Amino acid sequence: MPKKSYVIVMQTTIGKRYGTMTVEQEGQQVSGLIEILGHTQAFDGSVDETGNCCIKGQLISLTRTIPYIAEGNISPFALQLSLQGERNQFKITGRAVPESEAGT
Repeated sequence: MPKKSYVIVMQTTIGKRYGTMTVEQEGQQVSGLIEILGHTQAFDGSVDETGNCCIKGQLISLTRTIPYIAEGNISPFALQLSLQGERNQFKITGRAVPESEAGT
């Protein structure tokens, strides 16, 4: 899968947070950037041939840095992740940005 951009929504205890995620897959390795809560952070991990993945990284909020491990599925059309932080678990869903809209 070439580099793909997604518009994402993260469900938190205080409501929905919106952002973007750029994913690049090379073989069974996956990496990219997640932009949410006003910050952009890198992540990396692994993915299998059906899109099941495990990624790790960190989110930065107004008050703290949150290391996480996320598991779920990434396809060329959508993503669903369950993100486990130090204290909380968050659900992230997203839809792929069409190639015609990427970079605009």
